[in-house]
Amino acid sequence: MTKLLLPALATCLVSLPAFSAAPSIAAQGVKNAASYADPQMPNGSIAQGSIFNVFGSNLGPTPIAYASSLPLSTTLSGTTVTVTVGGTAVQCYMVYTSAGQIAAILPSTTPLGTGTISVSYNSTPSPTAPITVVKSSFGIFTINQQGTGQAVVQDGNYKFNSTSFAFQPGETVVIWGTGLGPIVGSDATTPPTGNLPGITVTVTVGGLNAPVTYSGRSGYSGDDQVAFTIPSSVSGCFVPVVISAGATGATPVYSNYTSIAVGTTTTCTSTTYPPGVLSIINSGGPIRVGSVNLGRSTSVTSFLGQSITSTSDVGDASFFRFASAGYFTGSSYDLQVGSCYVEIVSGAAGGTIQETGLDAGTAINVSGPGGSKQIPGLATQVGSYDATLGGGFALPGQTAPPLYLSPGTYTLNNGSGGKDVGPFNITITVPATFTWTNMSSITSVPRSQPLTVTWTGGDPTQPVIISGSSGTADNAFAAFVCEAPNPPGTFTVPVQILQQLPPSATTSGVALSSLQLSTANAVIASTLPSGLDFFTYGDSQAGILTGIPYQ
Repeated sequence: MTKLLLPALATCLVSLPAFSAAPSIAAQGVKNAASYADPQMPNGSIAQGSIFNVFGSNLGPTPIAYASSLPLSTTLSGTTVTVTVGGTAVQCYMVYTSAGQIAAILPSTTPLGTGTISVSYNSTPSPTAPITVVKSSFGIFTINQQGTGQAVVQDGNYKFNSTSFAFQPGETVVIWGTGLGPIVGSDATTPPTGNLPGITVTVTVGGLNAPVTYSGRSGYSGDDQVAFTIPSSVSGCFVPVVISAGATGATPVYSNYTSIAVGTTTTCTSTTYPPGVLSIINSGGPIRVGSVNLGRSTSVTSFLGQSITSTSDVGDASFFRFASAGYFTGSSYDLQVGSCYVEIVSGAAGGTIQETGLDAGTAINVSGPGGSKQIPGLATQVGSYDATLGGGFALPGQTAPPLYLSPGTYTLNNGSGGKDVGPFNITITVPATFTWTNMSSITSVPRSQPLTVTWTGGDPTQPVIISGSSGTADNAFAAFVCEAPNPPGTFTVPVQILQQLPPSATTSGVALSSLQLSTANAVIASTLPSGLDFFTYGDSQAGILTGIPYQ
């Protein structure tokens, strides 16, 4: 099998139980083999000549069977895959097959457009499922085999990038994926190398353009390589990388966002995690994490043409032990100020992260300009603490409770601690009040236009975070995050970022979407309470629009 597939792909099998019934394709079960992008997302279509997965039941034998030689066949251990577009049916080339998951290559000659896909096992066909075939829809392979986190990328000596082996600015590296576009010739055998004709490819690293030196097949069936030069000014252990591809002159399709480690030596420095935590992440975990936050949020919810506004001051804390430190690398980015990233926050393939609550005491005590308060532990979840300290929603004709937080210094402690986390005593300084000044004028987010937001106040030493999300009818969500300097008090979210989110579905009169502007100051504790490997505390202020449609 090593002559057919990138090693990372060969281990991408997700174990699912076999059934004796006829083959069945799972809902939204046809995905790019690298990105696992949900079919309803803008990058969820399947490209000509790409490797794709089909998830379902009774799709093939148990255990897994791999294609063992070239040329690839359209039948493997009794499994065949048929894609029909515009009345034309094509047989896909089989890569591997099992009861719960199969992988195949969509022939480069498959017609473009919407169609159907079916799987047959031992001559019994499945019901058809929808598929959309496009020229390009690139996905990047990742180390966690879920389409998130660290990319599968190598240097000139074929060494894989990681937080313990960073690449250098100015270095040319190669990233692996599938879905750049069709080839001339057969997808069943060794493909031609060279840049794919008629396909424009761009690479963005840390928000900056990275010159592309190669974009074509790797020499393996269906597998693509993109070689690019890392910009000279980026650094971090989790620098976001995204690749767009499309027919020259057409609107490009953006890949899944992944990350690479970049440093002046093979050691990287993260803005998110200190070296000790990086060591735990590199070892695979487990890791014990705590956080404490004071925050103010003004939320506006749109419901059936009406707006409900509420301003609240809250305190919250969490203390958990995660069985796998890989949890953090899947959604962590060392953003450069002025840059953005997009991620799928629901609806993607992936496993469950095991977590255990840590007892840090009965409550977090708060003392500040507004007097003393407590943030009690939740009875339903050990390790979670939450309280409304002031303000909140008020019914018509009623007045909300007074707000609690104001600019100044607050002291927080957990008394003598709990059975898992020892005592701590911390100080949080709340800065000038943060105000989203054009919040009321934004009633929708046209995805075909840039979005400008403005604000005043907040901590001038900390960036402002602009974020938003939009969901589909079956609760697959995509979200964007941008980091802006403060001041000047204005930022424009680019069209290419907004286009990567799906149009918002509506449930019970409320759009499945949000838009948020926030500022936060998170202090990484240099002295840890006993029982923790990582402890942060700070404040945040946010304006939140809920139910604002992305169109």
